[in-house]
Amino acid sequence: MTSVSALMGMALFLAIGSPDMGVPKTSDMGKGGDAVEAKPAAEVGKWMSSFEEARKVAQEKQLPLVLHFEADWCSACRSMDSAVLNQASVTGRLGTDVIGVRIDADRDPGLISQYNVASLPTEVVLRPDGTESARYVGGTSLTDYQARLDKARDTKSPSASESVASDNPDESLRPCLLVRHDGKLVGLGGYSPVAMHSEKKWLKGSESFVGTWNGVDYFFQTAEEREQFFASPEQFIPRLHGCDPVEMQRERRAEAGVIELGAFYKGRLFFFLNEENRQRFQNNPSWYAEGLSPDHITNADDFPFLKAIN
Repeated sequence: MTSVSALMGMALFLAIGSPDMGVPKTSDMGKGGDAVEAKPAAEVGKWMSSFEEARKVAQEKQLPLVLHFEADWCSACRSMDSAVLNQASVTGRLGTDVIGVRIDADRDPGLISQYNVASLPTEVVLRPDGTESARYVGGTSLTDYQARLDKARDTKSPSASESVASDNPDESLRPCLLVRHDGKLVGLGGYSPVAMHSEKKWLKGSESFVGTWNGVDYFFQTAEEREQFFASPEQFIPRLHGCDPVEMQRERRAEAGVIELGAFYKGRLFFFLNEENRQRFQNNPSWYAEGLSPDHITNADDFPFLKAIN
């Protein structure tokens, strides 16, 4: 087992208050960033080398993701490479029982920090929803590693039916996206995105000042706000126009979040369908924020703007 310096980093979140409550907490805001694109193709029987691609495959196939952290200078890592990782009894399960990705600690210091890896080799097993189910530090034998894969294979994410919030929805929560009488989608429930972003206040826009972006209408208080919006639309709109990123990845459905349940991550505002989903996001924000894809969304036709994600 070889020591390695672990970098520390975390995102801060903003729990958006109700419009009637005024200003949300600005001290919890994160910093700038955007989502990752691309649809990977997994090869059965092989370790993957890209964390982003492996994560997307794990989500698509709903399989556990095994992150194997290693380095060229780590003798224990090299021993596992020949005696364990490349054995047919291990590779034969990759892409079917689990998705495996080998991560070079020297090339991916961000992942070392994100998963708090302090020594090599370390292996982190993630459920399909991105939550950690197991962690192993140090080398191991082929027999023990096979048992490790057995345990990973039997790991699953909690289903939506097990969610208290899903079983008992709060009817007082209001959707971020509203379908108006003329069939158009209205972002932020008619509140001004410029006021939300710049002043951290929920202020109603006016039908006299409407702007459309990606097929979604946004209301503004003044013509000046509308002009400011169109100078840099993505600065002001919620990510996915308010659709819940957790629901998209877990259930492959696009559902509007509610205006009482929001969070900032890397400068972008996200909304969620229920408190459970917001908590899942906060526990592993990069998993949900940076792995968004419109592929295989069962109701994508109801939200045409999803085609613009990539």
